[in-house]
Amino acid sequence: MRIALVHCTFAVLGGAERYVRDLARSLTERGHEVRIFTSAPRLSARLGGHLPAPARKALVHLGDLADPTGLRLRDVHRFAPDVVHVHNWQGLGVLPIARLSRAYPTCHTVHDHAICDPNNALGTIGRSGVLDAFLSVRSAFIARRLRRTTLIFAAERTWDTVRRIVPGIRGHAARILPLAVPGPRRSWPAGRRDVFLFLGALSPHKGVHLLLDSWRSDYGTLLVGGDGPLRADVQRIAGATASVRFLGYVDGAVKQASFKAAGWLVFPSQSPETFSLVCAEALSAGRPIITARVARPPMAADTSLLTFQHPAELPAVLERAASMPEADYRRMAASAAADGGRLDWDGHVDALLHLYRTAGSAP
Repeated sequence: MRIALVHCTFAVLGGAERYVRDLARSLTERGHEVRIFTSAPRLSARLGGHLPAPARKALVHLGDLADPTGLRLRDVHRFAPDVVHVHNWQGLGVLPIARLSRAYPTCHTVHDHAICDPNNALGTIGRSGVLDAFLSVRSAFIARRLRRTTLIFAAERTWDTVRRIVPGIRGHAARILPLAVPGPRRSWPAGRRDVFLFLGALSPHKGVHLLLDSWRSDYGTLLVGGDGPLRADVQRIAGATASVRFLGYVDGAVKQASFKAAGWLVFPSQSPETFSLVCAEALSAGRPIITARVARPPMAADTSLLTFQHPAELPAVLERAASMPEADYRRMAASAAADGGRLDWDGHVDALLHLYRTAGSAP
């Protein structure tokens, strides 16, 4: 098959970007012809380059609805794909995606809640009645543009959330397909329960500042990997705190070594998450997860998690994890490994290929 993978940008290599990269590699290894298409400099972005930040941000979001210049469709047409697989469309615009879906069978993996809210973590909804009315009109507009697209949700709860907020999407073709991560099955021993690992964007919505504010040296060692706007703050704290080590952006062998060294993944995200590939990686490594309930990874059993409701509860959860009896920790690690064992990358790719062949059929 000729498969076009469409994603807004690779400027930051987060979970969705790594997923697209790994998927392209696996599809190519299976003999398919794959090409990745990303955004061009959009007209609305160029026009807003000298505006104040709030106006520039508003113009960017308006461009997602009305500006068709974010993706060079002629490049896709030259490739003449058998199927188009869209990932993050914000930054590309929904109009080019609608045009692609009229020309080719098209799937869209929903990595966030951008259909519902331009703040894809649902941070805008509920601020005011007027704003909610605007978001309702926006979502209905997007839903109509995606009516020819097969929507792929990593978890039933994300599909439920989108259906609740965007009634116009209920008649769309939708499939539930849990994500996975590539790599061999691991048989690592349980980690050290006094070593904690954070991997992700160093930004407020991922909660790294809450973790650092909650950290005490008597918990053990905290490893922090990632990049983002809070990088300088993380480096400063790590430089002044012997128990905190900043790893920078990690991938590949360094990431594997980080999981092997740690006993826990700390996932303090303060917004709803659709799946979280870093949590899938932790489970595949047999590492239980400390998570905010709002971001609870859907593929993890209760016995693989320690959760907290409010940020003020995080220190107590970290202390509980660090002082947990060894036998209890090993049971949690075994539960996490069992959850990870169900995340089969080859099976995931097989299911995707089946969706590619049936995309565009009736719901």
